Amino acid sequence: MNNLSGKIKNIKNSEYISEVSIELENNSIFNVFLVETPQTASYLNLGQKINLLFKETEVIISKNLMPEISVQNQLKAEIIKIKSGKILSKIVLKSAVGKIKSLLSSTLLQQMNFAESQEVLILVKANEIMLSE
Repeated sequence: MNNLSGKIKNIKNSEYISEVSIELENNSIFNVFLVETPQTASYLNLGQKINLLFKETEVIISKNLMPEISVQNQLKAEIIKIKSGKILSKIVLKSAVGKIKSLLSSTLLQQMNFAESQEVLILVKANEIMLSE
């Protein structure tokens, strides 16, 4: 599980759903969609320190550093380790906010021709992130 730290910078809510903006350590912003509101979740307060949790399988990696894509949460990173398996492969990335791990099919790893020291873009959909105090 990937774990990033930040502070809640903005909360927009409507009925039972919220869009929460989290400022990470390098001042980049990640957005998270929650089926919670400040009225139903006591941790949803401006300035609250919070952890963002997301699975390795939810990390998308792009060779294109400036894609026109509808995923808000993006970080530039460097591939520092690749561990290939028969079916799944693990990629460890170094970003401005720390290490992030990605898990993808070994077939796709070969097709994409990822390599250590390569600069890539990490993308994580807003609805795939959980928050934790």
